[in-house]
Amino acid sequence: MKKSSVVFLVLTILSAGFFILNSLANADMSSSESGRIVEFLVRHFFKGASPHDVVTLTIIVRKLAHFTEFAMFFSFFNCLMYSLTRYKNKALIFVSLFMGVFAPLIDETVQYLSPGRTSMVYDIWIDFAGCVFGMIISTLIYRFASSRYKRGRGGLASK
Repeated sequence: MKKSSVVFLVLTILSAGFFILNSLANADMSSSESGRIVEFLVRHFFKGASPHDVVTLTIIVRKLAHFTEFAMFFSFFNCLMYSLTRYKNKALIFVSLFMGVFAPLIDETVQYLSPGRTSMVYDIWIDFAGCVFGMIISTLIYRFASSRYKRGRGGLASK
C-alpha cells in the first residue's frame, strides 16, 4: 500500500471517529459546543444580534457543522479510493456515493440513540450534500496535484 493511501486511510478513520464522537454526545454537550461557537460569533461579528438572530445563528452553525464534518470525511475517503483504485472501474464511484449515504445514516442512527438527541431526515440530506461537495473538491485537488506532480517529474527526467 502506498504512503498516500495509508495517510488517507488514517485521515478517513479519524474523521469518521470525529463525526461518530459528535453523534454520541448527549444533548447538553452538543448544545454546549454549538453555544460556545455561537457565543464567539455573536461577541466578535454579530454584536447587535437579537435573541431570534441567535436562535437562527445556532441552527446555521449546527447545520454547517454537519455539512463540514461530512465534507471533510468524504474528501479523505474519496482521496483514499482515488489513491487505491484511480476509479479505473467506474462502478467504484457508486460505491463511494453509497458510502456518502450510508455514513450519514449511521451518524443519524447513533445520534438517535444518544440521550436527548433526535435524528432528522434533512440532516441526512445535509450530510450527503457535504459528502458530494467533499467528493468534488477532493477530486479537483487530487487531479490538480497529480498533474502537477507528473509534470514536475517529467520535467526533471527530460533535463
